[in-house]
Amino acid sequence: MPMNDKATAPMSGRSQPDRAAVLRDRRLAVIQNALATAMMSRVRDARTGAAEFERLASELAGLALWTACRDLALVESTVPGFAANQIRAHELTERIAGVVILRAGLVFTSPFRRLLPDAPLHQVGVRRDERTLAASVYTHNLPNRKAWADRVLILDPMLATGGSAVSTIALVRSSHEGPIDVVSLIAAPVGVATVLAVDAGCRVHTVALDDRLDERGYIEPGLGDAGDRAFGTLQY
Repeated sequence: MPMNDKATAPMSGRSQPDRAAVLRDRRLAVIQNALATAMMSRVRDARTGAAEFERLASELAGLALWTACRDLALVESTVPGFAANQIRAHELTERIAGVVILRAGLVFTSPFRRLLPDAPLHQVGVRRDERTLAASVYTHNLPNRKAWADRVLILDPMLATGGSAVSTIALVRSSHEGPIDVVSLIAAPVGVATVLAVDAGCRVHTVALDDRLDERGYIEPGLGDAGDRAFGTLQY
């Protein structure tokens, strides 16, 4: 690839934030877990096939969702205990909605449904122009009414430039005023910084914060194209 060809190197000459500086933002949560770190290494491995990639990615997506939901609001209730008495319990009071960014975000579908079986799961289709890295929405099924959720979880395995997440946040904000959490498997510092700068009510949760974007706009070290790997559509 000619490094002076801006059509094939859209990140060439663009500044990127320092990883350590991004880590200091309190609205970013990077999961610290030895099992997740080992599992992520298998996800990054180019030899891992589609079925195994999808299984591992789904497990990590579930872990990221647990992290994103760690401070949901609760209300006290009671349930029957085994000594014929009522014991104290808790129930979620926030109405959670998920928004999957197609198509790679579909790896979040199974863990989201397991953890939040009654929550709606919407989809937003975003296309990235590989020559300019500009993101454009081509479809979505978000509600057009107000107050359709108390908290929205935007689900995108790879937070690279942040363009897809920012486009989705803008759509969500047209009808939702509450907290937004962007949940990913891996993220680049520039993607995290872009998302946090565009919306003060947004947080980012990720399993791994990688080093940077390469000149084509791909995360380094990354894991390849999550959608292609999960669906077995890699082309060599």
